Amino acid sequence: MPTIFSNRSPKYQFLLRLTIVFLIQLLIKAFDYSFGGVFPLTVRGATFTIVFTSYWLLCWYMAEFIQKKVATFKSPFEIITHLLFGFFVGVSSNIIYMLGDTYIFDNGHLWEDIRFYNPELVTGLTIFYILLYIVYRNVDKEITIKENQINLETIEKEMFKSQYMALKAQIEPHFLFNSLSVLSSLVHTDQKLASDFIIKLSKTLRYIIEQNKRVTVPLEEELKIVEDYFFLLKTRFGDSIQLNINLSDDLLQTTILPPASIQILIENAVKHNKFSIKKPLIIDVISDGNIIQVCNTYDKKELDENSTGMGLSNINKRYQLIANQNITIEKNKTIFIVSLPALSQINHENFNH
Repeated sequence: MPTIFSNRSPKYQFLLRLTIVFLIQLLIKAFDYSFGGVFPLTVRGATFTIVFTSYWLLCWYMAEFIQKKVATFKSPFEIITHLLFGFFVGVSSNIIYMLGDTYIFDNGHLWEDIRFYNPELVTGLTIFYILLYIVYRNVDKEITIKENQINLETIEKEMFKSQYMALKAQIEPHFLFNSLSVLSSLVHTDQKLASDFIIKLSKTLRYIIEQNKRVTVPLEEELKIVEDYFFLLKTRFGDSIQLNINLSDDLLQTTILPPASIQILIENAVKHNKFSIKKPLIIDVISDGNIIQVCNTYDKKELDENSTGMGLSNINKRYQLIANQNITIEKNKTIFIVSLPALSQINHENFNH
């Protein structure tokens, strides 16, 4: 169910916070008889409203910044930090109020019995801060959970599309015909290679089907299926196609990515380019910092009726949903490069649960 906190646009958040802070200062005026009412038509009353509202809005944004910094720590540290900051906000608000009253409005006599701060005012403001922190923290947590759930549902739909596209590409009549033709010739010439071909083909199809249940996979696991898939291509095309994989060990051990991302890019390279033994299709999978680059020689088919761009679009949508990042595409007359962000297992491990 939507709440008044659900809208996260900066403008809406500002107006909501302004309203809450304005109501708090009205409550203070109601208990401070020196104002003579909640809406005093005096310069002192207007000044208090402007200064208090501005300062508390500033403190609110400071608290938001602090929350981002301490959110990764354990709960006790987070709570203690906000208690201390809440007390600081209460004391500093009291001091600003006292100094303004004393030196601007010449109301020092109102503070004669209060040497440093008003205990009731500081305690009340600190409690207000803590209550706001608790409400916002819990509501924000609930909203985040719901947003993640919506994202996961959307990712599952995109994963189904990806699985369908990848599987469809493997079982299209021409693919099966070519695979069976290769297999038929291998049975008579090289039974060992024919057996390996069947095993690799079954592994490829099984991987594509099973990955519908997962949002991300380890990079090492993806590369294993890439090698199986390339074995099928190599058996069919021979020396007219080449694959080189050169990724850092650190990247291999810590990276995850949407399933079949690299496999789809290799599939696209084969589908949309002309190549031969004299002019082979060369595919390189390399790392550039925290980026995985899939590069291939570029010699596009003149009549490329199968080019829809859905494969690249699907990969990009999954990256946007998982990590709010985009893939990048570069090309010139001779090379086509797709750069995939290397997602950290630590930061995105929750997506498969």
